[in-house]
Amino acid sequence: MSTISVVIPTLNEEQNIGRLLSSLLRQSRRPDEILVVDAGSMDGTAAIASQYESVRVIQGRPPVGAQRQLGLENAAGDLVFFMDADTIAPPDFIAHCQAEMLRRRIDAACPAFRPFPPSFSVSIVYGMYNLLFRVLQWFIASGGGMCIITNRDFAVRIGGLRGNLVYEDIEFIRRASRRGRFRMIRPHILVSDRRFREYGVVTMLLQYTLLSFFFTFGLFRWAEIIRYPFGKYKRSSEEMVVLVNEKNEPTGLARKDKIHSLKTPLHRGFSLFVLNRRGEVLLQQRSETKQTWPMQWSNSCCGHPLPGEEAVDAARRRAVHELNLAMDTVSNVLPDYRYRAQCDGLVENETCPVLVGIASGTPDPNPAEVNEVRWVTWDELLEMAGREDMLTPWCREEVRLLNTSPQFHRILTEAQSDT
Repeated sequence: MSTISVVIPTLNEEQNIGRLLSSLLRQSRRPDEILVVDAGSMDGTAAIASQYESVRVIQGRPPVGAQRQLGLENAAGDLVFFMDADTIAPPDFIAHCQAEMLRRRIDAACPAFRPFPPSFSVSIVYGMYNLLFRVLQWFIASGGGMCIITNRDFAVRIGGLRGNLVYEDIEFIRRASRRGRFRMIRPHILVSDRRFREYGVVTMLLQYTLLSFFFTFGLFRWAEIIRYPFGKYKRSSEEMVVLVNEKNEPTGLARKDKIHSLKTPLHRGFSLFVLNRRGEVLLQQRSETKQTWPMQWSNSCCGHPLPGEEAVDAARRRAVHELNLAMDTVSNVLPDYRYRAQCDGLVENETCPVLVGIASGTPDPNPAEVNEVRWVTWDELLEMAGREDMLTPWCREEVRLLNTSPQFHRILTEAQSDT
């Protein structure tokens, strides 16, 4: 059985990297190694990626082609998956890709792609290009550069990926089709619709049409007149919260900065309690800029899972963003907790799993999110939770619930045993 490497080029992808890594580690056929090639991210991308099992972070440089080539040079697997950070792999994706490439004796391939979150208009665009790529594979090969799969030895033999091109992915596909057997394969990958949300469907469709013209005639240098920025997405375009019904089933999306009002709809959140290796709990004093309960002491951090993101991955991401703190472990202790509370005319209304993590590092709070932090013992926190004026309302209730959880006390004992 061939071994598998996944190469992920990143630049300021803290919003997405955990979601992709988690999907890869849940595969029925897990990759043997995952290489995150980071081009000097200014956010928490590298810190988040380094927390995941089987992940190696390599420091690279732009452009993306140079990152992919560096990943190829460091990959040990027989089969290499180049995947963009804003993708998600369905559970059997790697197994199905590997099987089809072996069965059809393919040297390089691209899967089909679908948008997430689901979008009717973007689905039409993606469906159109999936069909176009399937037709073109027999004449002028092309594909979606968000995921390219290749036999490592074949890729090395034909010269790898050219780091001096912006659209090196399409150039590699074209070269692979001339020097070997390139095909579109049946498995699909989920791809973020963030560019469509940021620039609009019409603009992106026109851009893709013009790029297709240049690629058809091999004019890769000319194609560079189309601006395709990496690592510069507006945070607001990523900060979408997941709306849910009473069964915690997704019903839609809403912008985080617009959701809270007197009629706040039910949506997904999470609460994280961080323990150090002495068994102490990290508390944060919320920033004075917070919409709800500013300057109040609360649990270590809170947040909202992004579309397609698990609560545990969201907690790792937010711990880096708010506290500059990498988690050693994170466990979902109270998966079914839900709360509703009101503050100054704004309502919090969330399904809010309560997570408990252990961290070895020292927090360095982000002043935009956190005013101050401090460590307290569990007994001290229980005493604080017994008073109405010491903690945010959800934190008080979560502390009382955690104190009744055998799983929480096992984690607390584990943390204390390391002293």
